[in-house]
Amino acid sequence: MSVSINDLIEESLNHRAVQHPYLRALDTGDLPDTGWALRDFADHYYGYSLHFPRYLTTVISKLENPVHRNILLQNLTEESGHYEEEEYAELAAVGVDRSWIEGVPHPQLFLRFRQANGLTAPYAAEAEAIELVCWRESFLATLTHGSAAEALGALGLGTENIVSTIYQPFVKALARTDLHPRDTVFFPLHTAVDDHHQEALEEISLAFAATPQGKSDLRRGMIKALSLRSSFWDWLYERALTCAERTEAALSY
Repeated sequence: MSVSINDLIEESLNHRAVQHPYLRALDTGDLPDTGWALRDFADHYYGYSLHFPRYLTTVISKLENPVHRNILLQNLTEESGHYEEEEYAELAAVGVDRSWIEGVPHPQLFLRFRQANGLTAPYAAEAEAIELVCWRESFLATLTHGSAAEALGALGLGTENIVSTIYQPFVKALARTDLHPRDTVFFPLHTAVDDHHQEALEEISLAFAATPQGKSDLRRGMIKALSLRSSFWDWLYERALTCAERTEAALSY
């Protein structure tokens, strides 16, 4: 019997976390102030992006098959800023200069984007919004305490599988700003290179989907991750829609 996870992949791509009105509004520019929304995103999302290597190592630690672990260790190498020559060529084709990314860990690339948006003060974890903390801690709990299949479903089908899709609206929104491509390279990098991460995680997921319980756990982790992200988008979208009111309120003090 052939094993397939195409139904899970389709379900993830049709989830509200991927088809969210916040992402659509960024794509079309249908926000009161897209520049403000991008700065707000840069401010809060860093607290999630910063921990991505931790998410990856947590899942690696749960895998018993050394082949599977090695596949994800290669992904971890890319997260550290090291790529194959073939990948540099793919990135050059979409306008990514090798010097912008070589040897630069992905959290540092996001920090560069954050700073380019004028957020130059050192990042203060103690000042993180509770909405961000709840997302990150709940996601980490799924990876840490769930089964290997559930953790894989959360990081793979529920996260890496959607990255190249959900970052496209940011690429389009950023194209309408005057930010230098070097400062926004985090996004085209992930819409291109993350396809390799996605394929690697799908390959491992197939092994777990061979049993009904394994496939059920994959879906459970996937839905948890997608639901958490959708809630975070809800929060950012509400902030983006009411930014003018909050700015006026702040100026009135």
